[in-house]
Amino acid sequence: MLAELGRFEQARSLLSETVAQLNERGLALFAAYAMGAAWRIEMLAGDDVAAERVARQGCEELERLGEHAWLSTHACQLADALYALGRYEEAEQWALRGLALGSKDDLATQHSGLRVRSRLLARSGDLSAAFALAEEVNRLSETSDDPIDPGDAALNLAEILYLTGDPARAEEMTARAIDWYQRKEATAYVARARRLAARWTAESLTPHHDARST
Repeated sequence: MLAELGRFEQARSLLSETVAQLNERGLALFAAYAMGAAWRIEMLAGDDVAAERVARQGCEELERLGEHAWLSTHACQLADALYALGRYEEAEQWALRGLALGSKDDLATQHSGLRVRSRLLARSGDLSAAFALAEEVNRLSETSDDPIDPGDAALNLAEILYLTGDPARAEEMTARAIDWYQRKEATAYVARARRLAARWTAESLTPHHDARST
């Protein structure tokens, strides 16, 4: 919650204290699970390198402990961080792994993994598949009580629309995402949406960007 409000240093400090206490009590599994919160903090803070590092740390520890139920979601979070860093091949591998480990009714895993896959498909030029997955993400978000999920679904579609050369609709979807985030007063999500939209606009002006030519 602190991270959603943009209070990143407080969020990091509180999480660090919590993880230290978990480790002191021998609760390694819960300490590994907490890396999902660490990933979210860094993702919202815009530190993609740190987000990848803590997400990978969580995956490695969960794998060491043989905990695959939680690993499915963490693998998709790692995929998201790798995608943000432009490491698309690795991102696809981790997204596919997370989706394979997770069940079809695991909303967190499906929602996260399919978002990554849809954007990767758009970047590879497979637009029909990209939009189909984006629609599936939107459908899943409608089953959630958390405004962040439909917000993330809208923002996901916004990026795909930027990638496919439809900036007007992309801006509409970004505005829709921001509206969802504002319903929860999640100011860090609003800031992230605006930050990403500015990046996509800049990318769309570069000649190599048009997904339809790939």
